[in-house]
Amino acid sequence: MHQRILKNISNENLIDLPVNKNNLLLRPVPDRVIPSDNILDLFRPFHKILCEKKSIAIAVSGGADSMALCLLLADWVRVYHCRLIALTVDHELRQEAAKEARQVTNWLRTWNIGHKILNWQAKKPKTGIQSAARVARYNLMVNWCRRNNFSVLMTGHQLEDQVETFLLRVERGSGLTGLASMSALVDLEGISLIRPLLRISKLQLREFLNNKKQPWIEDPSNQSTAFQRNRIRCIVDKLKVHSLPPGRINTLVSMFADLRAQFSSVVDVFFDRAVNIMPEGYGIVHLEILKCLSSSIIERVLVRLLSELNGNCYPPRRRVLTRAVQSIRSDCRINFTLGGCRFIFRGLEIIICRELRSVSKREVVAADRFYWDDLYNVAITGSTGEKGIIGALGKRGWAEVVAKCPELRDISIPYVARITLPTLFGGRGVIEVPDLEYRSKGESELKLILKKIK
Repeated sequence: MHQRILKNISNENLIDLPVNKNNLLLRPVPDRVIPSDNILDLFRPFHKILCEKKSIAIAVSGGADSMALCLLLADWVRVYHCRLIALTVDHELRQEAAKEARQVTNWLRTWNIGHKILNWQAKKPKTGIQSAARVARYNLMVNWCRRNNFSVLMTGHQLEDQVETFLLRVERGSGLTGLASMSALVDLEGISLIRPLLRISKLQLREFLNNKKQPWIEDPSNQSTAFQRNRIRCIVDKLKVHSLPPGRINTLVSMFADLRAQFSSVVDVFFDRAVNIMPEGYGIVHLEILKCLSSSIIERVLVRLLSELNGNCYPPRRRVLTRAVQSIRSDCRINFTLGGCRFIFRGLEIIICRELRSVSKREVVAADRFYWDDLYNVAITGSTGEKGIIGALGKRGWAEVVAKCPELRDISIPYVARITLPTLFGGRGVIEVPDLEYRSKGESELKLILKKIK
């Protein structure tokens, strides 16, 4: 899923709210809503976006952080007359999860907050379960937001979460993009992802819930040392004891975030002058200009290209990016793959397109509507009940198309990009390739309608 930082709202720009056990963040007043200065400060960096978009979804797991944010936000939206809905994802990984989700519904009902439960029903991987669950969680929530015209999604990531993310990425040898950790404001193809609590400690949030007399759920998986993030969490707790509190580490994170924002400005200029992202889903980069950039900027360019062309949420590991930069600077010009994309040297240019295996395949039926590979908004029209398959054109599909329409051999789209084009297949072969304006005659009434997600 392509992420784009909307503006430089770094951690230093967010208010470090004081702990006050008797009046933490917001005191409820019967029969009327009086926002305190603290809660206004908490949402002030996002005030314009929230008031313009009006419809806000919030991820609520039932844990203390998300519950606290939900109650804080509920008081704010009543003042500014915005719509609010809470979303809980049941990953179907624990038997207790469904019961906990229903408990969240009951809690939020007492606060007059609407709530939806989303289920991750796909087959679960045997390894990398936390990473897969995180991707599935965001996909489910973002897709729900799009279907229901909610253009803001908030999460309860707090100070310790930010520090844990930073240390995880230090351990993995991440570059600048990774070390800058989580951004407070990100664009997910039209959905604004907002994390307003990145400078608020988990202690403050739990104190707030205690004052509200609001319970929360403790997920037992957060205590399991089988997961790396939990082991890092233990390290963060030990650092506090040894006079290295999360706030001090977060100051370093803020410095990396500022550098990332400055580098992003350089990358924006480079894209304007030396990159063409073609509507058919591939890119052309001016090689000689790219080679003039510093290695750190080239890495940022590569990450941006992957996001634009393959919908990647997370950049490749630093060592992989380093090898890619070396390939670009080398005089040997050996083609390479990175993040599900192919990089092909052609004269003074590099052609970038998706790998065939990165294009997913799925069965479709007339009247289907869905988001595909975090890149396309797809609609299928045709006779009720008629079925087909959507996927990449492929070598065999291309051969079939040019056998029927030989004039397509002369199109300007490089062959490596042609075979990745979104295609609708039926029982007898290719039905339609929208980017080629190709449609087989009399094969099917199914029609593929594609819209690139911005």
